[in-house]
Amino acid sequence: MRRQWVRALLGCIVLLLSVAVVAVSILLPVLLLVRLDDEELDRWSQIGQALTPIGIFFSGIAFVVIALTFVLQGRELRNQREELSIAREEQVRSSEIALRELHTALIRMAIDDPELRQVWPEMVPGVPGTKKDLYCNLILNLQKVAYETHTIELAELRGALEFLMASPDMYAF
Repeated sequence: MRRQWVRALLGCIVLLLSVAVVAVSILLPVLLLVRLDDEELDRWSQIGQALTPIGIFFSGIAFVVIALTFVLQGRELRNQREELSIAREEQVRSSEIALRELHTALIRMAIDDPELRQVWPEMVPGVPGTKKDLYCNLILNLQKVAYETHTIELAELRGALEFLMASPDMYAF
């Protein structure tokens, strides 16, 4: 909070100094034109011409600073876009995880309660599902989640599925 006050104060000081410089740069030539004769004006004109390179130098510095500001703002915008993209990806992952946790909880409830197990459709018409079928569903879902979250690689997934399919219950599922 204190930092914001300091920035605001510095901004006001810079603004006031800028207005003062502009006012002086407008009023000084007007005063010189009104009060000086031609000989004095000629001398001031020569001084002004001698100081022209300094004005050009400061104009060049101002141009470089403005260009640098644009470059830095572009970088900042790119960083913000990347952060937003990462935040969106995290939000999608969180939603997927919550959905998978719900799926797992529903299957666990069906495993524990025969009445809830009847809600699940039959795997094969006329053959009621068993606890083993629901358990196989959980195991395969775990493998899918592990692959999608990059916990295991494709070769590991294939090896795990090959091992799991050696089980007659898993194969029947």
